[in-house]
Amino acid sequence: MKDEFYLTSPHNWVGRNVAFWGKNGNGYTSNLDEAEIYTREKMQKKVSDGHLRHYPNEEMPLSASHVNELSEWRVDCQYVNKEYPEHKDANGEYVAYRKGCWDGNDLGFASILSHSFNYESARTFTEEQISVIDFDGWVVVPKSHTDEIARRAFQGFNINKRKMVQGAGIKGCRKPRESKTTGKVRWNCPCCGKISWQWNPYEFEGCNDINCEEWTSNLDRFHP
Repeated sequence: MKDEFYLTSPHNWVGRNVAFWGKNGNGYTSNLDEAEIYTREKMQKKVSDGHLRHYPNEEMPLSASHVNELSEWRVDCQYVNKEYPEHKDANGEYVAYRKGCWDGNDLGFASILSHSFNYESARTFTEEQISVIDFDGWVVVPKSHTDEIARRAFQGFNINKRKMVQGAGIKGCRKPRESKTTGKVRWNCPCCGKISWQWNPYEFEGCNDINCEEWTSNLDRFHP
Protein backbone atom coordinates (compact mmCIF):
# COMPACT_ATOMS: atom_id res chain seq x y z
CA MET A 1 0.00 0.00 0.00
CA LYS A 2 3.01 2.24 -0.50
CA ASP A 3 1.37 4.27 -3.27
CA GLU A 4 -2.17 4.17 -1.86
CA PHE A 5 -4.00 6.75 0.22
CA TYR A 6 -7.06 7.28 2.38
CA LEU A 7 -8.84 10.64 2.21
CA THR A 8 -10.07 12.20 5.44
CA SER A 9 -13.62 13.52 5.47
CA PRO A 10 -14.34 17.20 6.15
CA HIS A 11 -17.20 16.13 8.44
CA ASN A 12 -16.68 15.96 12.18
CA TRP A 13 -14.64 13.02 13.44
CA VAL A 14 -16.03 10.50 15.94
CA GLY A 15 -14.21 11.04 19.20
CA ARG A 16 -10.50 10.76 18.44
CA ASN A 17 -11.17 8.54 15.44
CA VAL A 18 -10.55 10.10 12.04
CA ALA A 19 -13.45 9.95 9.59
CA PHE A 20 -12.51 8.85 6.06
CA TRP A 21 -14.48 8.87 2.82
CA GLY A 22 -16.18 5.50 2.38
CA LYS A 23 -15.96 3.16 -0.58
CA ASN A 24 -17.85 4.06 -3.75
CA GLY A 25 -18.80 7.46 -2.35
CA ASN A 26 -20.91 5.94 0.44
CA GLY A 27 -20.56 8.75 2.97
CA TYR A 28 -17.81 8.63 5.57
CA THR A 29 -16.62 6.04 8.07
CA SER A 30 -14.10 5.49 10.86
CA ASN A 31 -13.75 1.84 9.82
CA LEU A 32 -10.61 1.57 7.70
CA ASP A 33 -11.89 -1.58 6.00
CA GLU A 34 -14.84 0.43 4.68
CA ALA A 35 -12.77 3.45 3.57
CA GLU A 36 -12.02 4.24 -0.07
CA ILE A 37 -8.41 3.66 -1.17
CA TYR A 38 -6.98 6.00 -3.80
CA THR A 39 -3.92 5.55 -5.98
CA ARG A 40 -1.24 8.19 -5.72
CA GLU A 41 -2.00 9.37 -9.26
CA LYS A 42 -5.69 9.81 -8.55
CA MET A 43 -5.04 11.55 -5.25
CA GLN A 44 -2.44 13.87 -6.76
CA LYS A 45 -4.96 14.88 -9.44
CA LYS A 46 -7.54 15.76 -6.78
CA VAL A 47 -4.97 17.89 -4.99
CA SER A 48 -3.66 19.56 -8.14
CA ASP A 49 -7.19 20.32 -9.38
CA GLY A 50 -8.04 21.99 -6.07
CA HIS A 51 -10.85 19.56 -5.25
CA LEU A 52 -10.01 19.09 -1.55
CA ARG A 53 -12.23 20.91 0.92
CA HIS A 54 -11.17 22.75 4.07
CA TYR A 55 -14.48 23.26 5.90
CA PRO A 56 -15.51 22.40 8.55
CA ASN A 57 -12.38 20.21 8.68
CA GLU A 58 -9.50 19.86 6.26
CA GLU A 59 -9.59 16.99 3.77
CA MET A 60 -6.19 15.30 3.83
CA PRO A 61 -4.71 12.46 1.78
CA LEU A 62 -2.94 10.14 4.21
CA SER A 63 -0.59 7.34 3.25
CA ALA A 64 -2.50 4.07 3.69
CA SER A 65 0.58 2.15 4.83
CA HIS A 66 1.31 4.64 7.63
CA VAL A 67 -2.33 4.80 8.72
CA ASN A 68 -2.65 0.99 8.81
CA GLU A 69 0.56 0.70 10.82
CA LEU A 70 -0.76 3.03 13.54
CA SER A 71 -4.39 1.89 13.52
CA GLU A 72 -6.07 0.33 16.56
CA TRP A 73 -8.80 -2.26 16.91
CA ARG A 74 -11.82 -0.65 18.56
CA VAL A 75 -15.39 -1.61 19.43
CA ASP A 76 -18.35 0.64 18.68
CA CYS A 77 -20.94 0.56 21.48
CA GLN A 78 -23.77 0.71 18.92
CA TYR A 79 -23.08 -2.88 17.85
CA VAL A 80 -22.79 -4.52 21.27
CA ASN A 81 -26.03 -6.42 21.90
CA LYS A 82 -24.91 -9.47 23.90
CA GLU A 83 -24.12 -9.38 27.60
CA TYR A 84 -23.22 -11.95 30.22
CA PRO A 85 -24.92 -13.89 31.82
CA GLU A 86 -27.76 -13.85 29.26
CA HIS A 87 -25.23 -14.78 26.60
CA LYS A 88 -22.43 -17.27 27.20
CA ASP A 89 -19.21 -17.54 25.21
CA ALA A 90 -18.64 -20.91 23.54
CA ASN A 91 -14.94 -20.73 24.44
CA GLY A 92 -15.57 -19.47 27.96
CA GLU A 93 -13.78 -16.16 27.34
CA TYR A 94 -15.10 -12.73 28.30
CA VAL A 95 -14.13 -9.06 28.26
CA ALA A 96 -15.55 -6.18 30.28
CA TYR A 97 -16.10 -2.55 29.38
CA ARG A 98 -16.50 0.36 31.78
CA LYS A 99 -19.98 1.86 32.10
CA GLY A 100 -20.34 5.44 30.94
CA CYS A 101 -16.85 5.55 29.40
CA TRP A 102 -16.57 6.34 25.68
CA ASP A 103 -14.24 7.79 23.11
CA GLY A 104 -16.82 8.89 20.58
CA ASN A 105 -18.78 5.63 20.25
CA ASP A 106 -15.87 3.40 21.30
CA LEU A 107 -15.85 1.47 24.55
CA GLY A 108 -13.09 1.40 27.14
CA PHE A 109 -12.25 -2.20 28.06
CA ALA A 110 -10.69 -3.49 31.25
CA SER A 111 -6.96 -3.87 30.71
CA ILE A 112 -3.91 -4.41 32.90
CA LEU A 113 -4.11 -0.81 34.12
CA SER A 114 -7.66 0.54 34.39
CA HIS A 115 -9.20 0.59 30.90
CA SER A 116 -8.13 1.02 27.28
CA PHE A 117 -10.00 1.93 24.09
CA ASN A 118 -7.56 -0.24 22.17
CA TYR A 119 -9.38 -3.56 22.03
CA GLU A 120 -6.10 -5.46 21.62
CA SER A 121 -5.23 -4.37 25.16
CA ALA A 122 -8.46 -5.76 26.60
CA ARG A 123 -8.01 -8.31 29.37
CA THR A 124 -9.60 -11.72 28.84
CA PHE A 125 -11.49 -13.32 31.74
CA THR A 126 -12.70 -16.87 32.26
CA GLU A 127 -16.19 -17.59 33.55
CA GLU A 128 -14.64 -18.75 36.83
CA GLN A 129 -12.87 -15.39 37.23
CA ILE A 130 -16.09 -13.54 36.50
CA SER A 131 -17.82 -15.35 39.32
CA VAL A 132 -15.31 -14.15 41.94
CA ILE A 133 -14.31 -10.65 40.65
CA ASP A 134 -16.36 -7.60 41.57
CA PHE A 135 -17.46 -6.11 38.23
CA ASP A 136 -19.49 -3.28 39.70
CA GLY A 137 -19.34 -0.41 37.17
CA TRP A 138 -18.44 -2.78 34.35
CA VAL A 139 -20.38 -4.74 31.74
CA VAL A 140 -19.20 -8.26 30.87
CA VAL A 141 -19.69 -9.51 27.31
CA PRO A 142 -18.68 -12.67 25.42
CA LYS A 143 -15.30 -12.13 23.77
CA SER A 144 -16.42 -13.94 20.62
CA HIS A 145 -19.09 -11.25 20.19
CA THR A 146 -16.73 -8.27 20.47
CA ASP A 147 -14.17 -10.09 18.29
CA GLU A 148 -16.75 -10.13 15.51
CA ILE A 149 -17.65 -6.43 15.68
CA ALA A 150 -14.19 -4.92 16.40
CA ARG A 151 -12.90 -2.78 13.54
CA ARG A 152 -9.68 -0.94 12.69
CA ALA A 153 -9.71 2.82 13.33
CA PHE A 154 -7.10 5.58 13.19
CA GLN A 155 -6.75 8.34 15.77
CA GLY A 156 -6.22 11.98 14.84
CA PHE A 157 -3.28 12.55 17.20
CA ASN A 158 -1.25 10.15 15.03
CA ILE A 159 -1.47 12.35 11.92
CA ASN A 160 1.95 13.41 10.70
CA LYS A 161 1.54 15.49 7.53
CA ARG A 162 5.26 15.63 6.83
CA LYS A 163 5.48 11.84 6.74
CA MET A 164 1.99 10.82 5.57
CA VAL A 165 1.41 13.48 2.91
CA GLN A 166 4.56 15.20 1.64
CA GLY A 167 6.83 12.29 2.54
CA ALA A 168 4.48 9.89 0.77
CA GLY A 169 4.79 11.80 -2.51
CA ILE A 170 1.75 14.10 -2.59
CA LYS A 171 2.68 17.62 -3.64
CA GLY A 172 0.77 20.87 -3.27
CA CYS A 173 -1.07 20.26 0.01
CA ARG A 174 0.93 22.75 2.04
CA LYS A 175 -0.85 26.05 2.37
CA PRO A 176 1.22 29.01 1.17
CA ARG A 177 2.47 31.14 4.00
CA GLU A 178 0.69 34.43 4.32
CA SER A 179 3.14 37.25 3.89
CA LYS A 180 2.87 39.83 6.61
CA THR A 181 3.06 43.43 5.55
CA THR A 182 3.69 46.58 7.55
CA GLY A 183 1.71 48.71 5.11
CA LYS A 184 4.82 50.57 3.99
CA VAL A 185 5.76 51.00 0.32
CA ARG A 186 9.15 50.68 -1.29
CA TRP A 187 10.96 53.62 -2.85
CA ASN A 188 14.37 54.02 -4.44
CA CYS A 189 16.15 57.21 -3.47
CA PRO A 190 16.37 59.40 -6.61
CA CYS A 191 19.78 60.59 -5.43
CA CYS A 192 21.71 57.51 -4.31
CA GLY A 193 19.34 54.74 -5.46
CA LYS A 194 19.18 53.02 -2.08
CA ILE A 195 15.93 51.42 -0.96
CA SER A 196 13.72 53.28 1.50
CA TRP A 197 10.45 52.10 3.06
CA GLN A 198 7.81 54.66 3.98
CA TRP A 199 4.09 55.03 4.67
CA ASN A 200 3.41 57.68 2.02
CA PRO A 201 2.81 55.96 -1.35
CA TYR A 202 2.63 59.22 -3.33
CA GLU A 203 5.65 61.36 -2.43
CA PHE A 204 9.24 60.45 -1.55
CA GLU A 205 9.83 61.49 2.05
CA GLY A 206 13.60 61.24 2.15
CA CYS A 207 16.49 58.79 2.13
CA ASN A 208 17.41 56.67 5.14
CA ASP A 209 21.12 57.13 4.50
CA ILE A 210 22.34 60.04 6.60
CA ASN A 211 25.18 60.64 4.14
CA CYS A 212 22.79 61.11 1.20
CA GLU A 213 21.69 64.60 0.09
CA GLU A 214 18.07 63.38 0.17
CA TRP A 215 18.28 62.24 3.82
CA THR A 216 15.38 63.34 6.01
CA SER A 217 15.01 62.62 9.72
CA ASN A 218 12.10 60.48 10.88
CA LEU A 219 10.69 63.40 12.85
CA ASP A 220 10.25 65.36 9.66
CA ARG A 221 8.49 62.58 7.77
CA PHE A 222 4.76 62.03 7.31
CA HIS A 223 3.20 59.28 9.41
CA PRO A 224 -0.41 58.01 9.24
